[in-house]
Amino acid sequence: MESERQTSVQFISFLTIGTFPSDVVEDLIGRVSRKVSVPCRLGAPPFKGATPMLGDREQVDADELLRKLEKRQLDPGTLLVGMTMLDLGVKIFTFVFGQARRNGLAALVSMARLRPEFYGLPADRELTARRAVAEIFHELGHILGLMHCTDFNCIMHFATNVETIDLRGDDFCPTCAAALPPGFLAN
Repeated sequence: MESERQTSVQFISFLTIGTFPSDVVEDLIGRVSRKVSVPCRLGAPPFKGATPMLGDREQVDADELLRKLEKRQLDPGTLLVGMTMLDLGVKIFTFVFGQARRNGLAALVSMARLRPEFYGLPADRELTARRAVAEIFHELGHILGLMHCTDFNCIMHFATNVETIDLRGDDFCPTCAAALPPGFLAN
C-alpha cells in the first residue's frame, strides 16, 4: 500500500490559512514547482472556519488543524500543503515550523518563525522563502513516508530552530532521495 501511495502523486495543491499575501504564496509555489516533476497549484480554496487554538497559548493547534486539512476532499494523487502566517504549536513542543504525518494526506507550514523579523531582525524575503521551501519539502517528505534523518545536511534532519534550517541545506540526502517516489523530484 505504501509504495502504491507514493507512486500516485499527481499534484501538490496549496491552500492558505488566515491572511496570507498572494504574491508570497505564488512565489513559494513557483519555487517548489521548479524542484518537483508534478504540477503545483493554488488549487484548494482558502481554509474557512475557526482556526483551532491551543487553550493556554496564542498559537494555532497544529495537530488539530492538520486533522481538519486531512479531512478535505482531494482528487486522488493530490498532496495538500496548508500555508499560514500564524504561529503553530503542539502540546508537547513550544512551537513547530510545520506538521505532517508519515504517509499522510496533508502538510501544514507556518511562516511565522521563518521570518527574520520574528526575531527582531530586518526582513529578508529571500531568506524567508528559502526557509519556507525547505520546510515545505521537509513536510512533503513525511507525507511521502520519510522519517527524520540523522544526516545534518539533509532536509529531513529535525530542526528545532531556524539556524538548523539554514545549516541543514535545501536537498534530500541520497538515502532519503532514493526513498521518494520515482520521478517525484525534478532532474
